[in-house]
Amino acid sequence: MGKIIKALAVFIFIAGIACFSGCGVIAGTVAGDAEDLTFASRGDYTRNDILVDGESHGQNQNPTKEIPPQDFSGESENNGNNVNPAEPPPNDDGPARLSFLAAGDNIMHMVMIEDAHARASGGEDFNFIDMYKDVAHIIKAADIALVNAETPIAGGEFGYSGYPMFNTPEENGRALVGLGFDIINLANNHMLDKGEKGYKNHLDFWDAQPVLHIGGFRDREDFESVRIYEKNGVSIAFLSYTYSTNGMTLPSGSAMVIPLDDAAVIERQVKAARPLADLLFVVMHWGDEDAFSANSTQKNLARMMADNGVDVIIGMHPHVFQETQWLERAGGGRTLVAYSIGNFISGMLGAKNMIGGFLGFDIVKGADGLVTLENARITPVMTHYGYEPGRTGPYNPVYKFQNGRLDFQVYRFEDYTRELAAGHGVLEFDKAFSYDYIKNLIKTHVPQEFLSDFYKD
Repeated sequence: MGKIIKALAVFIFIAGIACFSGCGVIAGTVAGDAEDLTFASRGDYTRNDILVDGESHGQNQNPTKEIPPQDFSGESENNGNNVNPAEPPPNDDGPARLSFLAAGDNIMHMVMIEDAHARASGGEDFNFIDMYKDVAHIIKAADIALVNAETPIAGGEFGYSGYPMFNTPEENGRALVGLGFDIINLANNHMLDKGEKGYKNHLDFWDAQPVLHIGGFRDREDFESVRIYEKNGVSIAFLSYTYSTNGMTLPSGSAMVIPLDDAAVIERQVKAARPLADLLFVVMHWGDEDAFSANSTQKNLARMMADNGVDVIIGMHPHVFQETQWLERAGGGRTLVAYSIGNFISGMLGAKNMIGGFLGFDIVKGADGLVTLENARITPVMTHYGYEPGRTGPYNPVYKFQNGRLDFQVYRFEDYTRELAAGHGVLEFDKAFSYDYIKNLIKTHVPQEFLSDFYKD
């Protein structure tokens, strides 16, 4: 049957709890014993409004010509567009098994907006979904898929823009839904690029989509809640934090909250969320850009979260691979940590930024209720684009020398070719790029245990 998405409100009563600053950014530490917290579920956080049995239950499906029926895999009538495809009947003879996939930073630079406009036809304003068609079957095959929406969808009133203050067309968000992403992460350093109103519009857009979004909060009560996703009898609680909003803050008196990576707050919320679901996943926007190694802050936070029972930590932001590893917990068990899975797709100019990966694993729930993670893996994915000097467009007619990037496409690296690499537009900006350079980055920064045999020497 349909996917059931829930968000359970968590009411937290702590003696001496520290206050949030007036701008809605977490300030200081939180006092009190997390073990004393009490919780209650609220009906208005329950997501029963996606398509079930072909009927809409209170959700605006926002139909769009952005995602026409098309066949990404050659197998499905719905061709990746039905966000709630029929699920196979449960296997009564064995454990419940679900596949999970996480994609990295989905970054829409101005040249990509222009490229999507150039690809549009039949009255469309933008066609983004073609950029993903070569990996759509991988996303669609996952039972649960997550992506980081790095660039906010703040609404046309702000005008569309790229770096450094992004505003992405709604069509890109709908393309992500059409690809089959179930969970959208919003906590990142660009979430305030268009201020409080843009942040609110971003939440409004994702509220209207048949997905669970995490990391964006309208007020403190919303922030003190745990989003839980349930499928086939398995429940996953999600928390999400960012290291920064690039120096931008909410106005004084704003009720909205930015989930900053305050260690005391994270520890408190992790302890509160841990008993509420079979698994607890934390998405972290952290680390140093272009750094292939996790810094001490990342490692300290990861250790704290692991020792408090987090099952998976999914890292974003550095725009390159950082190590993936299993952390042994102080009390037994282990935590899967991917410090950075790099970019999903972007228009960046560095050779090292062209490669990222899908973090994948299987979730297995036995008849005894025990839930385990199996077959953890990284599937490297490659951003490719061409280059045409002097190219302009209606949304940004003058974009200096960078406006020549076009024909954006993301590929699984195993499907990428030396011929494509030889014509990559990034060579106009970074001569270090080559097929072998990228393959070596993967082999150097992703342990072989998480890679396919394609990457063996």
